[in-house]
Amino acid sequence: MLKLSQALAICSSMFCLWLPQVNAQTLYLVRHAEKLSGADPTLSACGQARAEALAEYFQAIPLQAVYATPYQRTQQTAAAVAKRQQLTVTSYHPAAPEQLKQQLSSANHTVLIVGHSNTVPALVKLFSEIDVAPLTEQDYAMLYQIDLSGQPTVLLRKQQFRCQPDTAAD
Repeated sequence: MLKLSQALAICSSMFCLWLPQVNAQTLYLVRHAEKLSGADPTLSACGQARAEALAEYFQAIPLQAVYATPYQRTQQTAAAVAKRQQLTVTSYHPAAPEQLKQQLSSANHTVLIVGHSNTVPALVKLFSEIDVAPLTEQDYAMLYQIDLSGQPTVLLRKQQFRCQPDTAAD
């Protein structure tokens, strides 16, 4: 039998996630909001305002879980929504999308997943088997809704939020 320290060492080398099983029926996927520059940047003022607008949008949609990659910009985007829903943000590794899919494999709940321009379209494809257009570095407004209750469907919404020029830091 493995000791806890051995199990943790194995897990850290494989980036295991010790997360509760979540049953997902409706998935919302969004790219993080506008960010500052640098390694692992935080949200800009515009990004913080967009994250709050996203939280406002989800106020009428009860979520059972919120997932985000472990980077500051995704965590901050997800935190605005999670705080209003009285949830915690669960981290997932962007290089392990199959692991996330396995966690969300049974259909019962509504979940928000916050990712990146290069991961969100791939996650939409992974969960729905429907191709969507790639996102550019300037695409922050796309919100994908995947319904998994029957034949998977993808609904694309564009956030109506517009950043005021004086608060843009990108």
